[in-house]
Amino acid sequence: MNEVELAARERGGFVLRSDLLALGWSDQSIAAHVMAGLLTRIRVGTYALPQVLASLDGEQRHLLLARSVLAKFAPGSMALSHHSAAIAHGLATWAVDLRVVHVMRLDPGSARSESGVHHHRRLDGVEVVETPSGLPAVRADHAAFQVACGQDVRRALVVLDSALHLGLADRAALQEAAGRFRGWHGSRMARLVVRRADPGAHTAAESLLRQACFEAGLPIPVTQFPVADDRGEVFAWTDVGWPEQRHVGEVDGRRKYWRDLRPGEDASDVVVREKHREDRIRRRDFGVSRATFAEVTPRRAGATGRRIAHELEQSDRIYRRGRRHIA
Repeated sequence: MNEVELAARERGGFVLRSDLLALGWSDQSIAAHVMAGLLTRIRVGTYALPQVLASLDGEQRHLLLARSVLAKFAPGSMALSHHSAAIAHGLATWAVDLRVVHVMRLDPGSARSESGVHHHRRLDGVEVVETPSGLPAVRADHAAFQVACGQDVRRALVVLDSALHLGLADRAALQEAAGRFRGWHGSRMARLVVRRADPGAHTAAESLLRQACFEAGLPIPVTQFPVADDRGEVFAWTDVGWPEQRHVGEVDGRRKYWRDLRPGEDASDVVVREKHREDRIRRRDFGVSRATFAEVTPRRAGATGRRIAHELEQSDRIYRRGRRHIA
């Protein structure tokens, strides 16, 4: 491991211009390494090794960027806020700008935006804690409510669902935040979404599926709905279900097939296993609607909601009304 790799490791994955100068580099050598692809500039005066960046997903890169921002200020002078804090706490987010780091000033500094950093003035009642990764950030429920005030229902539902699901906030805490920060811009919409939030949504894709169903005017579904065999043993926990209409819904998230891989399997094995699972669900007299991640995002969510509404009506007619007629 060379001296730059050691310096980057000590910083948490990045080096500052001052670190490289202290190692005897010049601005010309820094620029030459960037041109040669041996260093990657991630923000003003901040660099990372390309192989490190290649191993990170979007949210991990954002945390690396956030860590580098905090490193340039005096300890205790600022904390992560908004989606930067939410990601630091491990909350799911959707459609946030990962190029911009949000911080809350803990010193007398003013609010401003510069070089991919949005500085917010300290707000009364917003609490700061240390995240598991050691980064100072506003409390998880406060961060979730900050994100939820962004005038986008889907973004709000994803982060609020995640806060409940991960146990980083309970409904009472979110309602308390909604009352405490009711004067914030966008807080009215956020308060409405707090009422919809459900800890049974395990991923952003599941939250987006529920939003598509809300917009289609469907009955509110049960999250993590169980389907049992004839002995009463649950063999499938579905993303959402409508027990009255005998219908369930599943969404295939971006990482679903990789997440469900067993040792020695590839993605095709997961697809086959999922098909067998769906067949078992249908044999229990339940209709099944499936959607991909793309199908629950805004451009296609309307069509997806209408399709699920049609399939829900079919299940209601075939399974519930049919059974009643036979009886």
